[in-house]
Amino acid sequence: MQMAKLRNRKQKHLDICLDRSLPVDSGDTRLTEIKLPHRALPETDTAGISLSTSFLGYKLKSPLLISCMTGGSPEGNRLNRLLAEAAGKHGIAVGTGSIRVMLTHPETRSDFELKKSAGNVPVLANIGAAQLSQYPLETLVETVKSIGADGLYVHLNPAQELFQEGGDCNFINWYEGIARLTDKADFPILVKETGGGIAPSEGLRLLNLGVSFIDVAGSGGTDWIAVEAYSRGSYENSAAASFKNHGYTTAELLLAYRQIARAGGRSGSLVSDSIIASGGLRTPRDFAVSLACGSHLAAAALPFIRLASEGGIEALSEYIGEIEIGIRAAIVLGGSGSIENFRKSELRIVPEILDNAENLAEEALKAMDR
Repeated sequence: MQMAKLRNRKQKHLDICLDRSLPVDSGDTRLTEIKLPHRALPETDTAGISLSTSFLGYKLKSPLLISCMTGGSPEGNRLNRLLAEAAGKHGIAVGTGSIRVMLTHPETRSDFELKKSAGNVPVLANIGAAQLSQYPLETLVETVKSIGADGLYVHLNPAQELFQEGGDCNFINWYEGIARLTDKADFPILVKETGGGIAPSEGLRLLNLGVSFIDVAGSGGTDWIAVEAYSRGSYENSAAASFKNHGYTTAELLLAYRQIARAGGRSGSLVSDSIIASGGLRTPRDFAVSLACGSHLAAAALPFIRLASEGGIEALSEYIGEIEIGIRAAIVLGGSGSIENFRKSELRIVPEILDNAENLAEEALKAMDR
């Protein structure tokens, strides 16, 4: 794709996401239907609660990740640097926009060198699964290393590609491409969805390959089908509109992976401490519930980039601080005493969601046994 055309598309995506008048944030995560435990007598000193979490060889101050944003446009790059600076300031992880443009235009490398802004926190590069068969893996590996990234996110976005003008709609060999990448790379590989979710039956296959983390990215957050429809100039009454809330909700996915982890065995060990929660996390309680479901980290993209655009570092710092207050409050009110124990919380769950999660977990475990 020509440089100018790619930059224009990336900028249009960013403009749509930043426009609060456009309903691209579906919000149907169903996380509100998962109830946290409550102790009237917590017997805990809040000052002694640490949120510190190990991730990719780093010690994070909080189990949070500013997820991968758009990249390849001047405004996107400016905002990504603000996000990286905020991540470094608060000791949390951050992802880059897609490094696809670097593969054909290496002169754009400086746009993705977020380590300079983030400092001593994990920075994760990002590439689409479609690109794994379009470029030599050796080139991709060297590109990741050239920006000092600590790992690589591979994003799966079939729904977005299907509704994108000129999208890559040949999805054959995506799994094979990830398998070859895990063999070739000497840094961690993470796999995420972009709003439809990764069911445990697929997540276990990827973890079995040697993928380090699965980012569930369930439905309830940014609707990239809608973003593509708005990008093309129409949404209402379109095929895209009929796919609103497509995929698995973030709540049922997190509970399904939790069920597998609790079942133990090889599948349980693969899932344990290997899940990142994302997909519509907005409120401090959303982040807390996601961690209580057993997630190693909780992540989001849209609220961070909107705050970066509207209020800069100050707004980002305030938001991150509120999330940390919420997580710490949930730990104390649940009587967990630590972030490690909090991830094992006994939750009250709406039966329908629990049934859906159990069915997803059972399907995945049966697939692994075959």
